[in-house]
Amino acid sequence: MESQAVKAGLAFAVLMIVGFILVGTTRETPQEKMQGAFLQTSNMLATLALKKCGEAVKAETGSEPYTPSQTDGDHMSHVTLIWENIGSAKRAECRYVMDQGISLLQIDDRKVIENTAATGTAAPAQKPAHH
Repeated sequence: MESQAVKAGLAFAVLMIVGFILVGTTRETPQEKMQGAFLQTSNMLATLALKKCGEAVKAETGSEPYTPSQTDGDHMSHVTLIWENIGSAKRAECRYVMDQGISLLQIDDRKVIENTAATGTAAPAQKPAHH
């Protein structure tokens, strides 16, 4: 009976050692790290856009928008969400730009918010000349 317990204990110890070695020697490649960062940023942007645009659409239509009918954008710097048949509106479109907020909110044909400077394509600021 004791030899069975010893064998089981040794087998468990060997299994744990092999597991630690595998985990310790496995490294993420630069490509895997970039892919992980992209997914994190994309998820964060989508979450922010859905929250902020959803609040803005609800404020305008009086109805809670849930899952958008369409999404567009690069999902790194901006995303556009479109809902169909929200409350009294046939169509609600909202563009959310990372670090800038909502740059477009359009309910049917009425533009509630339009900020063309917030598309992420603004010209870079000029640097002062050194004398």
